[in-house]
Amino acid sequence: MEIAESTREQALHPFRELPSPTGWKHIEGNYVTACLHPIPIAQIIEPKEIRQADIEPAVAEARKIVRESGSAVLIWWLDPDHAWLGEHLEGCGLVNEETPGFEATENAMALVQPPLGQVPVDVDVELVKTFEDFAAAERVQAAVFGMNEANERDAEAALANRYEQYITPGNPLRQFNARLGDRVVGTASAVAGDGGLNLFGGSVLPEARGRGAYRALIHARWALAVEYGTPWLTVQAGQMSRPVVERAGFDFLASVLVYVDKLEPR
Repeated sequence: MEIAESTREQALHPFRELPSPTGWKHIEGNYVTACLHPIPIAQIIEPKEIRQADIEPAVAEARKIVRESGSAVLIWWLDPDHAWLGEHLEGCGLVNEETPGFEATENAMALVQPPLGQVPVDVDVELVKTFEDFAAAERVQAAVFGMNEANERDAEAALANRYEQYITPGNPLRQFNARLGDRVVGTASAVAGDGGLNLFGGSVLPEARGRGAYRALIHARWALAVEYGTPWLTVQAGQMSRPVVERAGFDFLASVLVYVDKLEPR
């Protein structure tokens, strides 16, 4: 089916195109746009229309912005038009590799018709509405995305503040939890934009995989997109999630390269 340009752009540039969740902010530099957030994972940098001569000052600008935010890790998000920057970023010490929350290659994908497959009757999906459910979602994501012990401590320390941000009126972020019985085994979020609902952070505990929790989380967010009057989904899928979303009917649009920059302590 035909995919609208706004949906394509959102799939390729979710951090640029989507409204910012509460607690997030964008900073426009001379060479880059920074998406800064309170989650204890890498901050996100997208290049503007820069030339090869601009690369070193662009890297310096990105590092300055992220240092001033109090973070020590950032990623450059390179769409196909900016893939040429990769080798030059490597010359500045960046590496095309995975880091908690991001894989070395992310796949921009879109769904513009109801998802395929049935939701198992023993999987319950609910919108997160309490601190306890929010905390359960955080624990699942920490386990699945491989946060190190220090990051987990930081996340727990900031949990109450992030929950207050989550429930702030007008926050476009919505979090869903999947349960098997009385246990939260999966979680996922979404933000609504002009191109539909973008899916973030789909996570299912290893021991619960293969039972339809991920698929149920997709269906729940499709229902929300329909409720909003924008029946389209976009996602940036990693190696494990791409086959799952393809089985649900998502179309592959393009690959995005992720280059990681770990800042040296001052």
